[in-house]
Amino acid sequence: MDGAAIPTVLVTNDDGIDAAGLRLLVQALVSTGRCRVLVCAPASDQSGVGHGITWRHALPAKPVNIDGATAFAVAGTPADCASLGVSGALFNGIIPDLVLSGINIGSNCGYHIVYSGTVAGAREAFMRGVPSIGLSYDWVASRSSTHDLKLAAESCLPIINSVLNEIRNKTFPLQSFLNVDVPTDVSNHKGFKLTRQGKSMIKIDWTQTSSGVSIKGDATANMYTNDTTDTEKISSSSPAQEQRWYKRVVRVTDNNSEKEEEGDDIDYQALQEGYITVTPLGALSCSEIDTVPYFRGWLLRVIDNSCSSSL
Repeated sequence: MDGAAIPTVLVTNDDGIDAAGLRLLVQALVSTGRCRVLVCAPASDQSGVGHGITWRHALPAKPVNIDGATAFAVAGTPADCASLGVSGALFNGIIPDLVLSGINIGSNCGYHIVYSGTVAGAREAFMRGVPSIGLSYDWVASRSSTHDLKLAAESCLPIINSVLNEIRNKTFPLQSFLNVDVPTDVSNHKGFKLTRQGKSMIKIDWTQTSSGVSIKGDATANMYTNDTTDTEKISSSSPAQEQRWYKRVVRVTDNNSEKEEEGDDIDYQALQEGYITVTPLGALSCSEIDTVPYFRGWLLRVIDNSCSSSL
């Protein structure tokens, strides 16, 4: 990024290009006048698809009208969209300075980061060498509103602007990307807090149902609120007696999330305390450090046994 040039920001998400969160984030970015905005987002809701990619067939990219931005809807996953968006192929050779994924309806903390298409969009850009940020809002059904989502997007602007400044000065570390979560009561948030990924996870059970159902609307929000009432049937050619249908259901606990780890710097806990959490992430899946001595000894035993059995 040239010091005198206006930076280019690519926006993607997992809720789909028509999602309110993406539109409000783009609106917030455009209103600052500080960056050129590109959009490459899934044509449909891709919540919970993780870091899946499309490999076996070509993907259509359709121009979409979004005020102040150059936008395309792609029939692929968030990782597909981020990869295509930073490749230079879609935007006539333009490679963005920063990728933003979100703003998602539903928080992405703890183990849910593994499932998150929002985080995957940011991770894919990071893996392609482009600085990135995943952005999520802790939406609560019957309490949160589109206005809160708008405030959540706007509350992330100081982080976004600061990262752009770091990129311009070539001081932003390329070894990590950021995952940002905004608390439900965004208008009364306690400020920004650096956190680390915890182990919180909504507990999921399965229940048998009479027919195939698919959650409509925002899948992430439904997962967090156990709202599966707005459904549509999935047709199947298999005889009814040869198959059974099962659907995921949230096991209700006091807060619909069981914390596996305590600490004031854990992402989920700090979010619930009202902070906007900023969690540096990487793409490597590292083992818990205290298991390494066990596996070192275990592997030595495997090697010894293997040598003994070959004699």
